[in-house]
Amino acid sequence: MSHKRREGESKSFQALNVTEIGYQNGALRYPLSDPLQRPSVAPYRNNLVAFSQYHNLCFVASQARILIHLPIYLDHTLPFPRSVLELATSNNAGFGYIDPGNSHSINHLVVAELGVEEIIIAVCDDGDVVAYEVRRIREELDQHGPEYTTPCFISNIQPLFLRNVGMSAWGVAVHKEARMIAVSSNTARIHIFAFALGDTSCNSDTGDNPTPDVDAHLLSSLEDADWVCPDATEQLEPFDRSRNLEIVLPLHATNIPNVAFYNPYHGSTEDVFLVSTDIHGMTYVWNVWRRTQVADLTTTSNRYRGWGVLCLDPFFSRPAEHTGELFGIKYHKVERGPVILLPYAMQSVCGNEYRHFTLRERHKNQETPETLADYYPAQASDQWASDESPFEDEVEELNPESHESRGELEVDSNEENLENDSSVAPATAKLHRSISSKTVTDLSEGVGSAAKFLPFNVLFTDEVNVRLCHSLQQRREPKRSRFEEVVYYSALKQRLHPRDAHLKRLQRLNMVLQVPELGVVVVGDQMGRVALLTVTRRRGEYKTGAEQADGLRIEAFLPFKSQEDAGRRPKTELLGVAVGPVQGHERNRADVLGEDDGSFGTRTTARFSMKSRPYRVMLYYRNHTVLSYEIKR
Repeated sequence: MSHKRREGESKSFQALNVTEIGYQNGALRYPLSDPLQRPSVAPYRNNLVAFSQYHNLCFVASQARILIHLPIYLDHTLPFPRSVLELATSNNAGFGYIDPGNSHSINHLVVAELGVEEIIIAVCDDGDVVAYEVRRIREELDQHGPEYTTPCFISNIQPLFLRNVGMSAWGVAVHKEARMIAVSSNTARIHIFAFALGDTSCNSDTGDNPTPDVDAHLLSSLEDADWVCPDATEQLEPFDRSRNLEIVLPLHATNIPNVAFYNPYHGSTEDVFLVSTDIHGMTYVWNVWRRTQVADLTTTSNRYRGWGVLCLDPFFSRPAEHTGELFGIKYHKVERGPVILLPYAMQSVCGNEYRHFTLRERHKNQETPETLADYYPAQASDQWASDESPFEDEVEELNPESHESRGELEVDSNEENLENDSSVAPATAKLHRSISSKTVTDLSEGVGSAAKFLPFNVLFTDEVNVRLCHSLQQRREPKRSRFEEVVYYSALKQRLHPRDAHLKRLQRLNMVLQVPELGVVVVGDQMGRVALLTVTRRRGEYKTGAEQADGLRIEAFLPFKSQEDAGRRPKTELLGVAVGPVQGHERNRADVLGEDDGSFGTRTTARFSMKSRPYRVMLYYRNHTVLSYEIKR
């Protein structure tokens, strides 16, 4: 199955092609009859699967180990693990928050670039943060040769980085140019490790090795294990990198499941921005060097827990001719304003299904309802009403003008009861009115001062919703930040049968990835579905740090409905989602030639080739079932 051009799309719009390329049944990969050979995995974590961007390697977290696979071309199947990496443990490792019996289990696994080195970094339930160089792992595998019957254990590779943040660590982000690692945890704090940099004179001056195999500027600082936590009153200088700094941002009030850096394509990294979200739904933008909030993206009537967050460079947004291309819907009037609601745009996605596949199975021998109203009856029993439908209460009062003209907000009679129940979703109309009111108020603030737009957009998710904040303006008070928003309500939510209500505990959009080269964002729901989205903008000249007419469109849902009907989607949680170049199209060391001249805060425009490469998307389930796809433009 592949993506088809939607009605009304111009030929100039580069549609995303999605093709199914592989399927592996978990029971066949690891037979249930041999439990000793079946890797154990930790449930209820963040993303536990990752691809290397430079090597044909796939990493899967298995408790306190990392399984290393070499995918097979052409269908990208995962053979038996080639190797197993035992995570190092720090001297300060504490007790596990989720599973005290397996305290060193991995909560989140990420592959990213730190300087000119690709690293794999794992954050653990005991608060440990462990990072290794992918290049050294590849070298270790090559030494063992291509023939193997059992996985080899890697024990002689020293970690590049090993620290502990005090309690169960969840969010992790890496800033390539600034050589920073950010880690969030259940201490309600964000720890940012800014590595000291050595001599900025690059080996390329001699002409012998213009792109060194190691980041000498970074590694020279790792010989000193001392980390300095600056006093809150100390003013930090971005270009003073003579010491290892551990910067702490303490202003959250609860657990922080995800953080993300803005890694700019253009310009200086003098201002390093970080975005964080917590389980109270608070989402903040930080200036790291100033240790201050610069924007507050929290809505005033938020009832959802924050789970995922990304910083998106508008440079990689795909140009669109009209509203239909911006949002992926058949053209009709869409009100431009502080908030754009897209509750029905999912209907235009080929292969989308509103019922969970287990519910469809139960209805196979029954008459199938023909309308959404049959799936979501207005007068439902208490048992069914406990699971809000994806579009419940979203039909009426979506026009912001009807409420802004009144000058007041209507109060839901059940609002007081909702205060103490974060699992209950407020009506869309009420949430929209609150956002609009807040934004209109913000327009009156800071009169006479020039607006300063942040140079990036923010995408963040909660249990069910996907939101894109763009045209972010800084204010003196972060809570009065002005921004515009595109919201996909209940983006991946499906109707559950009452007997499967226990699956709701898995409902969280906690896996968010981006492919800047394709302008694609990948959002995964732990219940087992993934959405592929394209970030769009009005066709015209791109202007950094200026107001943009940005959009967001859902291209496809994975697995396809045809795969679900064929029984290929397992009845278990999604362990992780991995995205990387198709084998043979990986990045190589020459790709970073001229990209980094060794000095902090500068970069060239040679980071990405705008010639699009095919990428692979892999869905890995808890029972070790694997579904693979190829995406390209």
